[in-house]
Amino acid sequence: VHFSEVLPTLVQRGCNVAYDVLVFVGRALFQRHRTVQEVLCELAARNIHLSASEVTYLGRKFIAYLARAHSQAAPRIREAMTLAGGYVLHLDAMHAGDAPALMTGLDGLSHIVLDNVKIPSENADSIEPFLRELKKRFGTPIACVHDMGIGICNAVEDVFKNVPDFICHFHFLRDLGKDLLGPAYARLRKRLRKHS
Repeated sequence: VHFSEVLPTLVQRGCNVAYDVLVFVGRALFQRHRTVQEVLCELAARNIHLSASEVTYLGRKFIAYLARAHSQAAPRIREAMTLAGGYVLHLDAMHAGDAPALMTGLDGLSHIVLDNVKIPSENADSIEPFLRELKKRFGTPIACVHDMGIGICNAVEDVFKNVPDFICHFHFLRDLGKDLLGPAYARLRKRLRKHS
């Protein structure tokens, strides 16, 4: 019995498709924003026939592998940022309605996403563990940039004491615009509706 040394580098044990198909599916879904049906058509054109559930599974597996690779690369990312003089931590969270928020930490200099995590809310108690993990993996940033949310301000102040802390211009101007122009726009909308 002879075992191939090359085969395990091409196909994971017990899988029906090789790594190149997994990468193709992941990039199609997440970089090129294709739907599962569009991916199925693209694969069929390459004579690869999978089910929609298999494409969905491969997409999830791609994200898991990508997260693991990113985690393993953390020491090299930290070293590169240190050699560049440090990193500027940009923080933001997004959510729809009452759904959990997706908190993201990004190096503003290299534009590398350092980490993402789902948090139940944007209060300091939910954000601090995320910031402590970033600090442990990548060190203390040379500055922080974020919106004016009370929770994020308090969390940054607690975790990154004495680090310069800046407000994002986009968020500042958007919030300022709402405060300054909101009432006038509301009156204008009301009058336009009234007079059709």
